[in-house]
Amino acid sequence: MTNTNVNFEVIKIEAAHKAGCVVVELKFHNSEKVFTYVRKAYDNSTVIDGCKISFDGLFNVTGIERIYETKGHRKASTAGQVGKGGSTSSKIKSELEGKGIELPKVQIPQVEDNGEVHHERYEEIKMCLECGIPVYLAGPAGSGKNHTVEQIANELGWNFYFSNSVQQEYKLTGFIDAGGEYHDTEFYKACTDENECILFLDEMDASIPEVLVLLNAAIANGYFEFPNGRVDFDHVRFVAAGNTVGSGADDMYTGRMVLDQATLDRFAIIEFDYSMRIEMAITHNNSDLVEFIHQLRKDAENKGIRATFSYRCMTMVTKLEAKGMDLQMILKITVMKGLDKDTVNTFNPIGNTKYHNAFKKVQMAA
Repeated sequence: MTNTNVNFEVIKIEAAHKAGCVVVELKFHNSEKVFTYVRKAYDNSTVIDGCKISFDGLFNVTGIERIYETKGHRKASTAGQVGKGGSTSSKIKSELEGKGIELPKVQIPQVEDNGEVHHERYEEIKMCLECGIPVYLAGPAGSGKNHTVEQIANELGWNFYFSNSVQQEYKLTGFIDAGGEYHDTEFYKACTDENECILFLDEMDASIPEVLVLLNAAIANGYFEFPNGRVDFDHVRFVAAGNTVGSGADDMYTGRMVLDQATLDRFAIIEFDYSMRIEMAITHNNSDLVEFIHQLRKDAENKGIRATFSYRCMTMVTKLEAKGMDLQMILKITVMKGLDKDTVNTFNPIGNTKYHNAFKKVQMAA
């Protein structure tokens, strides 16, 4: 293995959740601290601290070679940022080109003509629904599950009905009051709709099991006995969403139920993570902010920190920054919200962007 003029040791390389990226853990010489990087991968290689790290298909390191010096240059000038206007000095560019190294380009998601950006799992979900297959979307909070299904309904010309987690049976079935009047639900409206439609049940893994048994029977039989009579339906497509895959509560989502396997068996289960396309769209292609938030997510996952860094977080940062609010204050109220000082100080995002620098100041003031 080649190892030329390198001041660190690679501990581990693995595929990242973000398509086309890898997670690299390394230790710099004379330090016991492990640093975690998320970087773009190009032909089984990536660049960190001015060094090209090569690896095989099993993510075993095959070589590390310094391709430019980082002393005096902006630390963020690595593979994920080379080629981005303003982030790499002309001197570094000329050094790379002089060595015959092609400058990688940042992969900016393409916005569709209608101005909408679709999640990477959009087509899979749509195909399932067109085939009448119920879908269960499993993914983190704020990843856009509801919005994506509503986009699909709009594209197909179907009506869209939304119901949150059901804690009482009557919130699914409806009820007849003392005056004999029936009070309906979104489920009832979907079943009695004359048009094709989608019923979206959010946080299904937070719903009580008795309700899910009823829903399971409705999906299987194609009809449901409401308090005011039976309704037959063959036009309703069912989509459920949850933060777990029916396995019950975990450290992040403590109020989740174990889902019955007979219920889960009715659904095609699709993992639904945060989308790079959507993140780049809502931040107006601000790759520095997206990379910063991705590092915080990875740090929280590795250290078992209960924190959510969703699209909402990125949207709030983008809007407040455009209004001129102080960046340290923005990070306090939108990114670090709800975290105590000790927890804030456990994060270690690596970079030299304005977000990294503002975050370091927040930690110093904590």
